[in-house]
Amino acid sequence: MSVTMVRRAVLALFCVALAGAPSASASSRHDRTEASIIRAMNQARASHGLPKLRTNRGLARAADAHSKVMRRTKTVRHGNYTKRVRRYVRTRRVGENIAWRRGCDPRAIVNMWLRSAPHRAVVLSRSFRRIGVARRGKSLCFVTADFASAH
Repeated sequence: MSVTMVRRAVLALFCVALAGAPSASASSRHDRTEASIIRAMNQARASHGLPKLRTNRGLARAADAHSKVMRRTKTVRHGNYTKRVRRYVRTRRVGENIAWRRGCDPRAIVNMWLRSAPHRAVVLSRSFRRIGVARRGKSLCFVTADFASAH
């Protein structure tokens, strides 16, 4: 094989790898607001004797993708979150809380979820151990929190 052919093969493999890589806009790290939302949920869980939720890169990406769609379409709905989340992580159980608010006050968002029985059940579920949170927007804030079991 010539050097030129090897270079072309390496370049082709690199292009294929980039094409399959997740979008650069998909967040893999939590910003300050998202981290505050996670802290508030962990405080609520601790007050009920539950273990902390651990952040997960795949779940953060799934949440970011969904928050991005909600903001773009100005709609707040779950859709098939089980299928969506499982594109990013392997897990037995998944859950999701979403929110839309004027302003991104982490405490207000978590308190809203804790006042709603179905959302509270997700936040306080013993089976969930991992989380990814993403918000899009500031004055109009769209938030997705995706949860997963340990495995």
